[in-house]
Amino acid sequence: MYFDVNGKQVFATTGGKPFDAAKKTVIFLAGSALDHTFWGLHARFFAFRNYSVLCLDTPGHTHSEGPALASIEELGDWVNDVVESLGISDVSIVAHSQGCLTAMEYASRYPDKMRSLTLICSGLATPVNDYLLNAAAEKPAAAVDMMISWGFGGAGHLHQGPIPGNSMAVGGYKTMWRNAPNELAVDLNACNNYQNGKTAATAITCPTQVLIAGKDRMAPAKATAALVEHLQDPQVTRIADSGHMLPLEVPNQCRALLRDFIFSNNPSL
Repeated sequence: MYFDVNGKQVFATTGGKPFDAAKKTVIFLAGSALDHTFWGLHARFFAFRNYSVLCLDTPGHTHSEGPALASIEELGDWVNDVVESLGISDVSIVAHSQGCLTAMEYASRYPDKMRSLTLICSGLATPVNDYLLNAAAEKPAAAVDMMISWGFGGAGHLHQGPIPGNSMAVGGYKTMWRNAPNELAVDLNACNNYQNGKTAATAITCPTQVLIAGKDRMAPAKATAALVEHLQDPQVTRIADSGHMLPLEVPNQCRALLRDFIFSNNPSL
């Protein structure tokens, strides 16, 4: 669906059900240069269990009007603008990678409507090496290649996946190319410049879940350990065989963990 936020069009998918602000709402936030399609295997599950769902394209990405926002703090404020624009009252956020930084900013600064927060494959910060930053601006094809290579575990590289005939890696390429070169470079710089993770994580008061991928090359163990350390009593699960694209690589296990956590902390019935 399309809707207006601050005079600009925003796009979100709703899991196959009409959006209803009176229902409990699950907001899905994707990582750098990704979009609503990242959450297709999870959004429908909640939409058909009496939740409203928003898989957001952030400004400038795929179907949402630009420009892309240049900082994580701006993105956190923008999520609040979405919530206020649609009149949502009870929010669960599920976030991946860069989306986790945005979610932490929103949850720490606008706690009143937060009922649960799930952070998947992230740390308190996401520093980006100079080679990837430069490639995103000057050689976007190389940058996308690197992110797909580093992002997926063995299943992605072997073109295996839960949907017959579907390649996770090819899907990742298609999505990122919708948001390269400009949005990819903006996203990576926003991640690299973000310094408020410790403060934000410490200030989060809603129930929090952290999903960690054992073979993650983009959010390594040291980074995820620092995140867990600064949250208040998070529920932590480590999935040993997954890479950074955990929601795509192990969707059934991921969905079961989301189900149990959100059903407990933001029940729809």
